[in-house]
Amino acid sequence: MNDDFEQLDDYAILGVQPGATPAEIKQAYLKQISIYHPDRFAGASPDEQAYAARRARRINQAYQNLRRRRPSPVIATSTPRNYQAELYAKAQEHLAAGRRLQALATLRELQRINPWYRDCADLIAGLEADLKPTAVSTSRTFSRRNVLTVAFGGVAVALLGWFGWRQLQEAEATRSPVATAVAEEATAVPSPTVAPSPTTAPSPTAAASPTAAPSPTAVPSPTAAPSPTTGITGGTVVYQADFGPNSDWPITNGNGWSVGARDGRYIIQANAGLGDIWAFQTSPIGSEMVIEVEVSVAGDWAGLMFWFNSPQRYISFLINPAQGQYRCDERNNEQRSVLAEGTISLARSNRLTVRLTDQTIALQINDQVVDTLTITSLNPDPRYGLLVRAERNPTTATFSTLTLRTIT
Repeated sequence: MNDDFEQLDDYAILGVQPGATPAEIKQAYLKQISIYHPDRFAGASPDEQAYAARRARRINQAYQNLRRRRPSPVIATSTPRNYQAELYAKAQEHLAAGRRLQALATLRELQRINPWYRDCADLIAGLEADLKPTAVSTSRTFSRRNVLTVAFGGVAVALLGWFGWRQLQEAEATRSPVATAVAEEATAVPSPTVAPSPTTAPSPTAAASPTAAPSPTAVPSPTAAPSPTTGITGGTVVYQADFGPNSDWPITNGNGWSVGARDGRYIIQANAGLGDIWAFQTSPIGSEMVIEVEVSVAGDWAGLMFWFNSPQRYISFLINPAQGQYRCDERNNEQRSVLAEGTISLARSNRLTVRLTDQTIALQINDQVVDTLTITSLNPDPRYGLLVRAERNPTTATFSTLTLRTIT
C-alpha cells in the first residue's frame, strides 16, 4: 500500500521552502514529529499506529537529509577594485564641489583607460568649453590719472612681493628638510599633464585580481601517464543535480558576478578580470568518483573544479571554445601550475568527464580522453564544483546534466 506522503520530497514532508535556514528546518521538524509521534497514537487503531510510525520515520529521514544537504556557500574570490567606476565617482565629486579643473583631469585619465565609459566624452567636451578662455574686447579709454594709479599700484605690489619673498626665504632657512618634504607631500596635487599616456595606462581588463593571477607558467607534470585508449566510464549514478526550483545548489550574486539554477540549468556569470567564480558541493561517496557535466561557454574559460582543499588550493579542468583549447591546472594561492593543456575541436555544447581514483585524474572531452595525470602535490578531497574563469572577457557558462557515478 502506498502512503500519501511517499511522493513528497524532504522539504515538503517538513513543510518548508527550499533555502530555509537551519533554524527554520529544525522548527518545522519538531512540529511535524510532534504530530505523528507514535506515542500520540497509543489508543488508535493498528492501521493508524502503523501509518504514524512510517510517517515519523520519513520525517526523521527528511530532517537528517536536509541537515547533511544544506548547500555549501559560494566561495568567490575577492572582488577587485573597479578603477574606472572610482575615477568616474571622483570626477563627479569634483563637479559637485565646483572643482572643474580637477574634474577635467580625472575624466581625462578615465578616458585614456576607456574612451567609451558612460558619458565621459560628453563631460570632457562640456568642461573644456567652459574652461576655454574667451577674448575680452573693450572700448574703454584710460585717463592719464588711471594710468598713473595703475603704475604706482604695480610698484607698490612689487615692493610688497619682494618684502614677502625675503621673509619667506628667512623662514625657509630655519625649517628642517624633513618638515619641508612632509609639507610638500601633503599639498602635492597631480597635474593632468603628467597623467599616464594611453600607451602606458593599465588596461582595465588586466587589473590585478586576487584570483586573476599572472598567466600560469606551463610546467609538465613529472608523473603524467600516457593517455588511455578507451573512454572514461562510470558505474552507478549516485547523484544527479536538480537545477530546477528545488535545486540544492546556491543562488546568489556579487559585484560583477552571479550564480544560480534556472530552467534545469546552472548559470555562472562573471565580468572581465574577476578571475575564478564557482559554486561547490560535497560528494556523497568520497573523493573517488566520476564527474560528468554538459557545459556551453561564451567568453573565456569554464568547466569543473575538484579536489577542493581550500579556496586557495584546488584543481580545475576548463575549456575555452572560442580558442579551441582545454587546460587542467592546479592553484596554489596566487600561483597556477599547468598540469595539462592542448587544442581540441569543440562544439557549442561540450561534455566534460573527470575520473578521480586515488591520486590519478583522467580527463575526457566529448568521449575523447585528452590526458591522464598522477598528482602527488594535492590531497584528494570529496568537494567538487562548477567554475568560470573570466580573464579578459565577460564570461557566461551554462551547465546541465551534472551527474556523479561510482568507479567501475
